[in-house]
Amino acid sequence: MVRALKKFPMLNTSLDEERQEIVYKRYYHIGVAVATERGLIVPVVRDADRKSVLELAQEIAELSQKAREGRLAPEEVTGSTFTLTNIGSVGATLSFPIINLPEAAILGVHSIRKRPWVMPDGSIRARDIMFLSLSFDHRLVDGAEAAMFTREVIRLLENPDLLLLEM
Repeated sequence: MVRALKKFPMLNTSLDEERQEIVYKRYYHIGVAVATERGLIVPVVRDADRKSVLELAQEIAELSQKAREGRLAPEEVTGSTFTLTNIGSVGATLSFPIINLPEAAILGVHSIRKRPWVMPDGSIRARDIMFLSLSFDHRLVDGAEAAMFTREVIRLLENPDLLLLEM
């Protein structure tokens, strides 16, 4: 996701409504929505662009556990520049997540399910399919840029080797 944010930086901005200025973020603090008994909490993975996949997975697991236990510090739930929400973890196949203001956008990840899929040769096969949904602030991001960002995330998910090759 960070790779796509770097390619489409408007999705990593916010709007300072008081000054009517766009604030460009040169850092990637990713909010990760976590369902808890007390409701949804969004801990923040700071400087996600400087961490390996393993470091990210470990930090997300730790922050998620702290969120469920009600042990997050205030600085662990503030300052995100973009949010990721895994609606699929509760079985949803499609949703329209609400933007975590003042961020420009939020990406929803949904359940992976076997679905009939038309292959390039025209045949239909059962494939593991996951839908993504992107909600975004039209004052900052237009629909074409949002679609290109989503397409880039899909391209990288479908071809994870590209994450290593395109460094």
